[in-house]
Amino acid sequence: MTCLKRVESQRSYPIECGRQMAHACLYELVKGRSSDHEIQVAVVTDKEVDGLHHAGFITELEKKGIKPTVIRIDGRQSSKNVVMQVFERLMDISFSGEDLLVGWGGGSILDVTAFCASTFLGGLPYCLIPTTLMSMLESAEADLSYLNYMSHKDCVSVKCRPLAVYMDVDFLSTVPDSFMKNGYAQIIRYAMLDQITLLNRLVNKTDMFITIDECYLAKSRIREMDPDAFSYAKEIKEAILEHFRFLRYSEGEALAFAVAAMNPSEPLFRLYDMLGFPRKLEGVSKDALLRRIMKDLLPYKDEIPLIRASGNGEIKRTVMTQKTAEVFFSERLDVICDSSAR
Repeated sequence: MTCLKRVESQRSYPIECGRQMAHACLYELVKGRSSDHEIQVAVVTDKEVDGLHHAGFITELEKKGIKPTVIRIDGRQSSKNVVMQVFERLMDISFSGEDLLVGWGGGSILDVTAFCASTFLGGLPYCLIPTTLMSMLESAEADLSYLNYMSHKDCVSVKCRPLAVYMDVDFLSTVPDSFMKNGYAQIIRYAMLDQITLLNRLVNKTDMFITIDECYLAKSRIREMDPDAFSYAKEIKEAILEHFRFLRYSEGEALAFAVAAMNPSEPLFRLYDMLGFPRKLEGVSKDALLRRIMKDLLPYKDEIPLIRASGNGEIKRTVMTQKTAEVFFSERLDVICDSSAR
């Protein structure tokens, strides 16, 4: 049964969330743009998403009379080479500025689609259909889409202005636990910045349709209090990712470690156990991470900005000196680092 709701967002384009609705929403969007020119639809995705959901999405569109061209790319990359593959396929089918490009997949797929749509033929109309929890929570209302170049991550960006975003939670049923944790970590951060009760959605395994809607309400409240609050715990998270170069811990795991360091509590660690997050960092010493953090903070000199939050709806900005920050982060790292690591 189709279920649909527009989530709370400041974006100019609609962000719809529901169940069993992605193909129906896309059909209505295409029909609403119909003219004397028959609109081509090209769907950028990866083989995993297409293989799992082709029958429930592409086939359903074909039943409605829309026969999209499916462009499968490597969903693990968002780079120049992948973009060129999409450009070549669009040229093969004589894609025009009156046609519609669709991004269907996780964050990398959405980034590549937005970049291609923003640059091919001077700009194409496009919509995004995220299929992972992280992309539904973050990429769906991102104002920029990023590409990697050579060994540099997220160094190329374009403004992200799709016609619409359709978040169908049915796609989450096939997302591996390792990828779901990236989204769970974001929800935990929203809870610390807004209201800790949001964690009950994860504890009680509430329907993701409801949870995502609650997350967007929380994000709206956080944005009103302090837009910079979304950088909460970034210092520790980025130090972990920089050290391991994404090889040992995912972005979600790094964020979970950082939030736990900033707000340690036994109930939070019990939730981590339930969701499969590790409690202690392995393979790095506290001193190594502290050096990375302080190096990143050097440009601020003795006016280091820091976001503090405790899950009671209050967000506090503080300013620290280098010495105070070093003591603060040393204490925070004690929570997540193995004391025996050297």
